[in-house]
Amino acid sequence: MRRAALRILYLALLPVLVLSALLVAPAVVVSRIASRGRVWRPETWKKISYGSRYFRSSFRGRLGEVVDVIDVVRDRLILLFLVLAAICLAGGLIAHLLEIGVPSWVTAWLDGSILSSIGSDLAWFPAGGSVSFGGGAAFVLAGCIALALLALGLSLYAWLAFALGEATRVILRYGGAATLFPDPGDAIPGGRLVLCQLSDLHLTAGGREPYEIEEGSAAWPEGVARPDTAELTGRLRRLVAEIAAMKPPLVALTGDMTDLGEEAQWAELEAALSGIPASSQVLMVPGNHDIAINVGTSPDPYLKKRAEREQRFIEVLTRVERGRFQPPLHIPARKRARRRLRAIAGLYPRRLDLEGGIRIFGLNSNRYRSRFVGSNAIGQIGGGQLRRLARALRRGSGPVIVLLHHHVARLAGPISLNDTFMIAMDGPRLLEILAAYQQKNPKKNSALVLHGHKHLAFFGHYRSKSGGRVSVYAHPSSTLGHETDGHLDGVARFAAVRLTDEGIWRVETHPLRPARAAVEAPPAAAEATVS
Repeated sequence: MRRAALRILYLALLPVLVLSALLVAPAVVVSRIASRGRVWRPETWKKISYGSRYFRSSFRGRLGEVVDVIDVVRDRLILLFLVLAAICLAGGLIAHLLEIGVPSWVTAWLDGSILSSIGSDLAWFPAGGSVSFGGGAAFVLAGCIALALLALGLSLYAWLAFALGEATRVILRYGGAATLFPDPGDAIPGGRLVLCQLSDLHLTAGGREPYEIEEGSAAWPEGVARPDTAELTGRLRRLVAEIAAMKPPLVALTGDMTDLGEEAQWAELEAALSGIPASSQVLMVPGNHDIAINVGTSPDPYLKKRAEREQRFIEVLTRVERGRFQPPLHIPARKRARRRLRAIAGLYPRRLDLEGGIRIFGLNSNRYRSRFVGSNAIGQIGGGQLRRLARALRRGSGPVIVLLHHHVARLAGPISLNDTFMIAMDGPRLLEILAAYQQKNPKKNSALVLHGHKHLAFFGHYRSKSGGRVSVYAHPSSTLGHETDGHLDGVARFAAVRLTDEGIWRVETHPLRPARAAVEAPPAAAEATVS
């Protein structure tokens, strides 16, 4: 009976401890964050309910703010445990080879302690047998191996715990996402051309196909030439030629201009954009493929490659962007590597004023520092960037367009798990800021958000509880086309944004038939309007 009870105790102790850690640790972290560091009280916990305003704005927001701290702690813990495992294993081997034992009184005590009966209790030895530690060298080796295994187990546990925590946080964030409703619009004629939009070009170099086409070739339509470097750049040049004929005041590129953010890919982009007329200004916002991509064949857990991509992006801005932006473009010194990740943060929001009182704001929605392959597409604008945008909006009035890469809300209808990793964490906060701005003067302060990311064409609107209204247009891939159920149509497009005298936005999508395609193209221009 005693032996059976001991077996149950030994076997159940570790799972009970792990389960307790999984239940207690998140509860403590959540309660501390929710109570802003104050002593936890039951009423604080009650406020955290799914879908509540407190959960969406406070709890989820603070989780986003501490993600960097969590990542650092995770990395340091894993490194610490791995080093400890290596030291323990090496020390045990050295002790065994040199026959370094322990004092005889220690072995005598161990022979008579409960430790000596564990082996027989677990049926490792015949009934009645016991473990003898002898001279102690074998005991030192066994102890070091046990410590090494424990350290390795803790490393794996730390990695899994933080990976699970990251996925859980993202899924919970999706529960508080804003919802967009389709805007039927009406074909109101006229309207001045404000800008032309290109998005998700995914340019490659060296004849390669885009990463997602290589990973899932079934997504590309049959009968259309596979999009290698020549095909992609050729399509972009033809799009640029059509845009140049329209002579827009601004050409906006809303992210994922390159496929992997490599220098050769940026060179292809710069050459293709050379056809934009000198009279047109150019504004770029980064996409996750430009700076945050984290592929399985080349993981980047410590963000070293990301720092290089961000620096490369800043250098491209100096040669491609045109316009009197606020803030002015600042190029950090190459030697100041530690400041590279912070340098790009200071560039956004980028503000550009057009004729007629139209203000354009470019945002960087890649503030989420992904260290996992599966989370590189997650978007985050960041509290500092949103606060600067809100201050800039308060200083003026008139039509406003906000450009970024990630989606800011989910579409009305069934919930899609894929959307979980497509919407910017703080997208609802951006929409609320713009809705409050529009509500101050509904006839004058019209607000429009333009983005890409999901290769989806959609025009809709968001209406806040207070009545403010924001229009949102999602542009598909300008070189790969619109995606439906995981399948691209292969039709190249650009968007033309117009503003009527009545303050109504019109977004026209201009398809371009692929040069070597047999795919039927949509109508010449699909229009959507919003007041």
